[in-house]
Amino acid sequence: MDKMDYTSNRKVKRVRWAARIVGIIVAGFWVLSLIASLIAEFGTPIILEGIILGALVTINTAGVIIAWRREKVGGIIIVAGAVMLSIFAYISAGHNKIFAVLVSGFPFLVSGIIFLVSWWMSMKFYFSQNSS
Repeated sequence: MDKMDYTSNRKVKRVRWAARIVGIIVAGFWVLSLIASLIAEFGTPIILEGIILGALVTINTAGVIIAWRREKVGGIIIVAGAVMLSIFAYISAGHNKIFAVLVSGFPFLVSGIIFLVSWWMSMKFYFSQNSS
C-alpha cells in the first residue's frame, strides 16, 4: 500500500470517528436530559409533548447506534429524525424558535451528515482501490 492510499484511509477513519463522537455526545446529552426530566417530574401526568419528544430522541439515538455498523442507514435515520425534531422544536418553542431548532435538531443533523459523508468517502475509497 503506498502513502496516498494510507492517508486516504486515515481520513475516512477520522471522519467516521468524528461522526461517532458527535453522535454519542448529542445522544447522551438528550437521553440524560430526558431521564432527568422523568425523575424530576415523577408522579405528574405525562403530556403528549413529552411523549413526542421522547420518541424523536429515541429515533435519533437508535440512528446513532445503527450508524456504528451501517453508516448509510444510520445517517439517513439520524438526518430524518433531526429534521422531525427541528420541526417539533420550532412548533413547540415559544419566542426563541431558531434557538430551539439549533439546540435540539441541529446537532443531530450535523452528526447524520458526517455519518453520510463518512459512508460516501469509504465507498469512494473502496471503489478507487478495487477499480483496475
